[in-house]
Amino acid sequence: MTPMSQTEDWLSHLNSSDEFEVRFKPQILEKFAKSAPKIAVLASNEYEIISKNGGIGTYYTALSRKLAEDGWYVILLICQNERKFEGDSQIPALAHIFSPLEAVDVLELNPIHLEILETARQDSVGVWFDYQSFCCFLLVRAIVSQFPDSLVYVEFAAIWGFGYRTIQAKHAGLLGQKCLTAVTTHGSFEWLREINRRYVVNNIPWLWRSYHYEQVSYEQADLTFFPSYFLMEKEKSYGWRAPHAQNLPYFIPHIDLTTTPDRITELLEGELKTDKICVIFFGRLEERKGLCTFVEGIKQLEPSISEKIQVIFLGKIVSLESPKLSHLNSQEYIDREFGNEVPYKIFTDFFSQEAISLINGLSHPIVCLTSLQENFPNTALEMGQIPISIVASDTGGFRETLGLLSRTDCVRWFEPGDSHSFRETIAEAIAAHPETPLVPTRESFDEVDRRLLKQRLEFMDEKLTISKEPSNPKVTIGITGFEPDESFLQCLVKLDRQTYQNLEVLVLYQTSPEMETAIATAREKFPNYQFIESDENLSLGAAYNLLVELATGEYCLHFLTHNTALPFMVEKFAEAAVSADADAIVALQMKVGSQVKAVNLMECSLLKLLEFDRDRDVCALFSKQLLTEFKYSEIRELQAVNWHLVAAAIATGKQMAYYPYPLYLSQDNPQFAIDLADWPKERYYLRQYLSQIDSSKWAQRQLNLLLSGMEQLLQGGQSHAQVQEVQGALDWQKAEAEKWKAQMQAWMETAYLMQDEIEMLQTQEFAVEEVTVQ
Repeated sequence: MTPMSQTEDWLSHLNSSDEFEVRFKPQILEKFAKSAPKIAVLASNEYEIISKNGGIGTYYTALSRKLAEDGWYVILLICQNERKFEGDSQIPALAHIFSPLEAVDVLELNPIHLEILETARQDSVGVWFDYQSFCCFLLVRAIVSQFPDSLVYVEFAAIWGFGYRTIQAKHAGLLGQKCLTAVTTHGSFEWLREINRRYVVNNIPWLWRSYHYEQVSYEQADLTFFPSYFLMEKEKSYGWRAPHAQNLPYFIPHIDLTTTPDRITELLEGELKTDKICVIFFGRLEERKGLCTFVEGIKQLEPSISEKIQVIFLGKIVSLESPKLSHLNSQEYIDREFGNEVPYKIFTDFFSQEAISLINGLSHPIVCLTSLQENFPNTALEMGQIPISIVASDTGGFRETLGLLSRTDCVRWFEPGDSHSFRETIAEAIAAHPETPLVPTRESFDEVDRRLLKQRLEFMDEKLTISKEPSNPKVTIGITGFEPDESFLQCLVKLDRQTYQNLEVLVLYQTSPEMETAIATAREKFPNYQFIESDENLSLGAAYNLLVELATGEYCLHFLTHNTALPFMVEKFAEAAVSADADAIVALQMKVGSQVKAVNLMECSLLKLLEFDRDRDVCALFSKQLLTEFKYSEIRELQAVNWHLVAAAIATGKQMAYYPYPLYLSQDNPQFAIDLADWPKERYYLRQYLSQIDSSKWAQRQLNLLLSGMEQLLQGGQSHAQVQEVQGALDWQKAEAEKWKAQMQAWMETAYLMQDEIEMLQTQEFAVEEVTVQ
């Protein structure tokens, strides 16, 4: 039996959603504790010791330690890491470590799981987002299955949207009430684009995906935390909505000021041994960290001041992104600007603790924190604990972090992005050198951390006490039976086997002798179904509108007869609707034919939807309220009318839910697909449908995305136009060359003919002369 036929066989026997359960392989299960009342799953692409990056990694390192000290069983999912950990951990705070990329190796997956992952992996954009996100979801589901009686707290960083699929699944009621999802925002790609001054962008689909995944994760998580009010206001300006979001600063990281690594000692006693004042740029060497402000300000210092200093850069060398510097990396930029005028050294490969030891070992250094904007930087939390002079940009993030430490002594502020303000401030610090500031005690920091942990646990408890009353809303299924084919009765049989009981089935059919026979049979087999006769030749949208008018359910689902409903379809749609309090509920689309394919992973981004590259309509559950507010388009020959409703729900900011597994199967038959030639028409009328929605109903987020999308597409269009212009010139030159080549060929042929004629005439004249002479 081929793998594909195994999948079809598996699907044909699928009677319960329990068969989508995920478990660890036996050799991995052996590594887990027998029980653990409190489990914390932390998902991040950074973690100290495993990666050299700070920021997010430092945050999750501190969080894991605090939770472990409080008795939590902590599991790390280290994203974007190809190493295979197999659950093993040598880090005391972590019980287990997994990379999402090893999910296939450590989990027992069914054919549907494998097909979903393969579909995501083959997508050139999705491999960055959906593949990692689905792997995280499958690992989390396996952990929840392994510890069914435990509280499972799952926290993701908002950036990259690693939590997108897990958070959607919990939102749809799939992970149970004892699983809590959380997101802490450390920044987003929208914000990074702004502060990096990346006004011209490449790979637009990649950006759109990141914008959508990060925003949805932030908004739909059970708990959403922002460490900085400054960052929260920034993301609100992009249209992000999370009224439940709570301010929760980072823990204050423990830094070791008592020991110095041998590598650092060698530097302090050798290369960095100096009588000059060490002025340190601390952070990634990039524009958003204020690299240009720092360099320009140092260059502006009077020679009498600059000759007293030794500049040290501690941070990662990266490619610069602002338009004027995008051809340089940070080292090339520094080399170009400083040359031989300012003595400087760059150190790029330190772990966080090594960098801290180096700064602490220098004699009264001045550390510069020069970011244009900041969220809640760990650099400030670390530097604020060391008795050094600090020069910081007066941006919200630095004010909030140093405020958390109660660190004010020997801290000087300058205007963000203003090199003149920085020059004056650094000159003041140099003039005051050496300084020995007063630093709050470690005991005071520990008290702050205890308060922050207590606050986090209270947020969890508060969320766990909120429970929804069990609800079984009435669901109306509308069937449009325009053709009396075999699939018509098969569809009704499948619906009759649904596990959900509070169900109403309406069958709308068009009068014909053949249809009357099929309906008579159906009435006999399904006496509880309502059969509505229509004499009119209705469009699909008009038929749907008629069924909505007749429906008595709180929710409606229009179902095409060539689709196959899985037994638990309505049950899971209804559970998701109740769990998310949603107006629109969609599920992964899967088609079956010569092969089984996860045809649509359902990203549900409006920008993606407007591309309309879909070969079939979606089967979705909609609230009666939504269908009353937004009628179906009644234009004939349109097939993707449910997509119109999904788009309207997104555009107006309605609550949506997504079920991550298939609830129905589509036939992979061209007869039932939207022809490729019709996609432009469907795309056009989708846009027309959205344009009819009153502008006051549009969500700010969707307007922001549409304007951003237009801006980026116009950039792409300009680039495309420039390419087209150059290509046009080349084509013209080529055509001209070909034309002249043809013309030259014609002239040459004419010349040869003329030469032949001349030679012929000359021959004739010679012959006449010869005859005359004779």
